Amino acid sequence: MVQVMQTDSSHNTNSMLILLAGMLLVLIPQYSHLPAWLSVVCTALVFWRIAYETGHVPLPGRFILFLLTLMLLAGIILSYHTLLGKQAGSALLLGLISLKLFEIKTFRDIALLIQLSLFAIVINFLFNQSIPVALSMIIAVLFLFTALLGFNYLADKTPARPRPAALLTQEKPRFWQTGKMLLQATPLAVILFILFPRVDSPLWGLPEDAFSASSGLSDTMSPGKISRLSDNNEVAFRVLFNTPVPPVSALYWRGPVFTHFDGFSWKGDKKISNDNFIDLIPLGNAVDYTVTLQPHNNIWLFALDIPVSIPRGSKVSRNLQLVSLTPVRKLLRYRLTSYTQYQLSDYLSPNLQDYLQLPDSNKINLDKAKALIDSLAVVGKPRQTIANLLDYFATNQFYYTRTPPLLLENPVQQFLFESKQGYCEHYASTFAVLMRLAGLPSRVVTGYQGGEINPINQYMIVRQSDAHAWVEVFAGDEGWIRVDPTSVIPASNIENPEDALRLTAVRTGRVRPASHWLYRQFKRVRFAWDAINNRWNQWILGYSSQSQKALFNALGVKNISWQGLSHLLFTFLAIVTAILAYRIFSVPTTKSDPASRVYQRFLKKIARKGLQKKPAESATTFAQRAIKKFPNRARSIREITHLYISLRYNRFNSDQFERLQQQLKHFRL
Repeated sequence: MVQVMQTDSSHNTNSMLILLAGMLLVLIPQYSHLPAWLSVVCTALVFWRIAYETGHVPLPGRFILFLLTLMLLAGIILSYHTLLGKQAGSALLLGLISLKLFEIKTFRDIALLIQLSLFAIVINFLFNQSIPVALSMIIAVLFLFTALLGFNYLADKTPARPRPAALLTQEKPRFWQTGKMLLQATPLAVILFILFPRVDSPLWGLPEDAFSASSGLSDTMSPGKISRLSDNNEVAFRVLFNTPVPPVSALYWRGPVFTHFDGFSWKGDKKISNDNFIDLIPLGNAVDYTVTLQPHNNIWLFALDIPVSIPRGSKVSRNLQLVSLTPVRKLLRYRLTSYTQYQLSDYLSPNLQDYLQLPDSNKINLDKAKALIDSLAVVGKPRQTIANLLDYFATNQFYYTRTPPLLLENPVQQFLFESKQGYCEHYASTFAVLMRLAGLPSRVVTGYQGGEINPINQYMIVRQSDAHAWVEVFAGDEGWIRVDPTSVIPASNIENPEDALRLTAVRTGRVRPASHWLYRQFKRVRFAWDAINNRWNQWILGYSSQSQKALFNALGVKNISWQGLSHLLFTFLAIVTAILAYRIFSVPTTKSDPASRVYQRFLKKIARKGLQKKPAESATTFAQRAIKKFPNRARSIREITHLYISLRYNRFNSDQFERLQQQLKHFRL
């Protein structure tokens, strides 16, 4: 059976258990992105090692380890079909770290295991950068460094030299001492965080799976193929208004726009305008606001319908969709000005025939839908046609539900004449098709609708569950107008009470607050937590090159470049290095040795009785002189001198050090 190191077994076990606890803290947050089987395997391997350390089970043999390694590799390949990339690579590393627990023979293996565990902490932040994960990783670092210090005492590297006082004074590790070291390093870490030059692109390349989309939207829309709309309360973006907040009925956050329908799915038009000019006639006051967008690995930027300013690094499509020039892979802040009341012409859409496209009649039969809209349409009066169709949805027992039936054969006609159940995508898709059948150009707009104000910091939170779809119809001289067919569904026909409140607010422009006391308290707690998260996003995750320049501008250093930041950083590091070097080399070794400090107190007690130790006199020679003068304390003098010499010139031993302190405590003359 393999032993870790030939040292004090109790101290060995304590340090190993602390190391295993740190590994569990590193492993647990990884469960969210690991396959379930791998999470179970890694956790089981850690607990196997714990059981071995407590004397309950033996370690596995080489053959079993070989089989476990092969099974691990096979499982990862079957799960990811590769060993490369962020997902598969992190899974492989965590699995191998867990297996490494059974191959520990020397201190070098321990150090390697701790270093790999620290690297796994970095992997954690590739998937999740939230406050709970950050706090748990700080605790994991505390455990891992405490274990490292404990094992460092057990490693027999320099037995003939005393242990430096900078290390622990006992072989058994103490968390508070490790925490003290980490706290001492915190100011340096903060300065490095502030000064290190920020770049707008990654310092290294990652495979395609390094970023995963997390938006509630998609670049296509297929009503009828998704039979369940799942809840997702994750934050999509936050908005800080610099002008009065518009009413909820005007809060349409424009995202992907779809123009081509093949009978089952909608696709967007990716043509980008060359001049970024939006031709609209304002009918109300401008709204000025700042958006803090969560990363979603797509080029979509969200703006209050309709923006009249384009943030740097973005373009606008001919369908007025605001897009980034690069995928949004980190927290992004941008400022916009929009008009929620406007008249929009066809300036960016000169070819209106593109918005009348319908699938080939041989592929999808829309005869019944055509007959319906013919009965509702009023020639030459687009507004009246729109109103008639909205009234049809409101009065013919259509229902809003998150669990509609599957519509796989003919989604439009099945929804209109059979199921009459769906959510916003069903209504928007069907409405746009009927408008085209009536000869009115139309397009489907997706994005978010609404949002809730956090009363703590007075910013708006827009969540993934606020994802919405509506329609824009070209109404002749009035230009493009927004129509939300979902909003006309009666509250009694809406399955979910929360959806009923939201859609009623869209229709009436008023939000009815929840009356239940417990729910209100829950909302307050959630708002407080989101306010903390918002600060975390703004100050830590959102600390970009622009934020860095703004900080130095506020400090009076105008337009500092990355070269200037680099010079400032290296100057600071040079000063810190010089201070540390002075502290290390200017302090005598004997003053930093805990055994020497205790021995000096012993010499002071004897000196008070008239016996001084000569500078060149050894401890043994002085002990002989002291015994002649104080023969009644001979035993204590010999014991103190023996313990001091052993601690000073042999490997440091905590038990001997405690005995030395006790002997000095009871030493009287």
